[in-house]
Amino acid sequence: MATVRIKFRPSSAEGKEGVLFFQVIHRRTVRLVNTGCHIHPVEWDGVASSVRKVGDGKRQAWLDVVAYRLKWGVGQLTRIIAAKEAEKAEYSVDDVVAEYGRLPECQTFFGFVRGMIVSKTMARRIGTAKTYSDALSSFSSFRGGADITFDALDCDIISRYESWLKAKGLKRNTSSCYLRTLRTLYLKAVDMGLTSDNDIFRHVFTGFAKTTKRALPVEAIKAIRMVELKEGSALAFARDIFMLSLYLQGMSFVDMAYLKKSDIRNGLLQYSRMKTGQTLSISWEKPMHDIVETYSCLTENSPYLLPIITKLDGTERRQYEKAEHNVNRNLKKVGEMAGLHIPLTTYVARHSWASIMRDMGNDISIVSKGLGHEDIKTTQIYLSTIDTAVVMKANRKLLGCILK
Repeated sequence: MATVRIKFRPSSAEGKEGVLFFQVIHRRTVRLVNTGCHIHPVEWDGVASSVRKVGDGKRQAWLDVVAYRLKWGVGQLTRIIAAKEAEKAEYSVDDVVAEYGRLPECQTFFGFVRGMIVSKTMARRIGTAKTYSDALSSFSSFRGGADITFDALDCDIISRYESWLKAKGLKRNTSSCYLRTLRTLYLKAVDMGLTSDNDIFRHVFTGFAKTTKRALPVEAIKAIRMVELKEGSALAFARDIFMLSLYLQGMSFVDMAYLKKSDIRNGLLQYSRMKTGQTLSISWEKPMHDIVETYSCLTENSPYLLPIITKLDGTERRQYEKAEHNVNRNLKKVGEMAGLHIPLTTYVARHSWASIMRDMGNDISIVSKGLGHEDIKTTQIYLSTIDTAVVMKANRKLLGCILK
């Protein structure tokens, strides 16, 4: 039967890390498999064939990852050998090494999350990819950049991370957002068989705390619309983007940024949400057309409907993020001019659309469908039965209420 050992080969250069490798022996034939892990001689216990945890906290965290990878590798090689022995057929040491080489790389938590970010980006789920990236960046800062294994993730680490977020002055909902995202990623890893579900988030807050109401009533929307602004100014553009978002059923800024002229056909605007990929249809009404037409001279040679993304050079994401920042900065000024009591942002338009629709007596399922909220479990069962035309009719009534 084949055997597996862990070996350490020190570097010939003084002070340099040596390499760890697996030694697989079968019928006196020896093969070496590089683990991809490098450590210093003082960090290796040759008698116990194990990693010594020495150095500062960050180095010890890395040595934990190394030990985890070694344990995983030995386990996989042992499993392969046991399976071949059970088959009672001839096999060589090269067969074992080849099968091991076909396995996916051992996953640490950071590595897994980075893979999920790439996956979401390739699927054009840009919003989700950014949410994952932001959560990883925050957790990595808490860890001092040190990766962590799934085995090492526990309630204590997650609780200390929540305390760290609080100490940095983050609001409860912001902290909860990071923790919810990490929990989502952790459970994905559980579903993929990378770890067991040890309910490590049970002692932290992952809910939604009550916040200051961000929705505006119809009268406040009218006040915003009637503020006198210089035509063609940055303030006027910000106000137009706010109103257009409201008219377009509370459409998010990123979705407006990526709207194309070709998305409008036969009196309908059809687009896919960047966050979920869900396709939505909106009746194309005159108030929407009027705003877009105001800026048509700036989009004459562009496939996009609005002058938010102006260069097709791979910097599209940075362009819309910068534009959103500028629009929100100018909207706060517009809000002050309109006498509002809350900071005005593009997201207020989305909240306001939902709130006004509800106050006009529309069923919550219509509001949910209009917003593209496919993840609201309490309304999901109704979504398939709500005709898009019903949403369009309700939105047209809202426009009339604002414009009259």
